[in-house]
Amino acid sequence: MTVAQSAITFDVQDCKVYTIADPTSGSWASSVPIDVPGIQEVSVEPNLITAELKGDAKVVAKKGKIDRLNFSATYSELSLDVLSKILGNTIATGGTGDAETASLSIDGGSLPYFGIKFLLTDVQTGGTGQDIGSVSMLLHKCQITGGTLISGSTDDFSTPSFTAEAILPHDTTKGFGSILFSETAETTA
Repeated sequence: MTVAQSAITFDVQDCKVYTIADPTSGSWASSVPIDVPGIQEVSVEPNLITAELKGDAKVVAKKGKIDRLNFSATYSELSLDVLSKILGNTIATGGTGDAETASLSIDGGSLPYFGIKFLLTDVQTGGTGQDIGSVSMLLHKCQITGGTLISGSTDDFSTPSFTAEAILPHDTTKGFGSILFSETAETTA
């Protein structure tokens, strides 16, 4: 049967960040995925560059393109592994027995590029009779642009978040990323 090309989505199931092995091409296939624990929300919005040419008191032509994709994620569990991947810092461990520690030093170094993949598995079609098991999105070359790394408040759970921009890799066959509709549900692992 033909896979559906439209879907009603509900709940984000999984999100992972990847090290980019070659930032020039955006190749990250060999890296180990890091789970973004307790993913709650993801969104991707295009940043558009548009221009218009006017003449004779009217718009004569318009041109536009996608300049980058803006990604945001909110998750439930503070993760040094995620912060290490998106900030480019190393986790240091120390101590022994019940006095073990793990720390992430945050410095002013250059921010790394990383890849993102998220998965939606609670999907259905709008009565087309076509099958769909999952929808996933992959972003090839991202860099953090903001977010809430850590927070705390009285009588409430903290929810770390980050925003990132996906830019075009030099490898012109990759693009910003891709959206995949799968007939059989896939995983991000």
